[in-house]
Amino acid sequence: MKEFLTYRGCVLRWECDSNGHLNVMYYINKFENGGHNLMLEIGLTSYIADRKGTLGSVVLEQNINYYKEVFEDDVLYINSKVLGLSNKTITVEHVMFNGMTKEEVAKMRVVLVLFDKVKRRALPIPSRIKKELTKLIAQ
Repeated sequence: MKEFLTYRGCVLRWECDSNGHLNVMYYINKFENGGHNLMLEIGLTSYIADRKGTLGSVVLEQNINYYKEVFEDDVLYINSKVLGLSNKTITVEHVMFNGMTKEEVAKMRVVLVLFDKVKRRALPIPSRIKKELTKLIAQ
């Protein structure tokens, strides 16, 4: 499966909680940033933009595992990849690393769909997009 570097940044003081480590909501924020970059890499950003505000993406499920604490000034990076497809869903994995130690600090798996913002329902993945995503999974 082809991986993409989708996020790089450091932990800021205001992102830390009373325990002195990165607060859970900022892990999610960094994974969300990675998700936007992955969508750009796999062609979904332009596909959605071409639909003039009628199409979006929606997360149906997310699962996060935390392995190591991260603290203020730690530099983090996220590698992301598409794990699988169905008629309507795309399963993605984001893995967060400590930039200094290269240790895996957290992992998030997400199931998402393309979403008709007018009819408020999930849509099948277009065959052109599905074909490109299938190539990425095979790499």
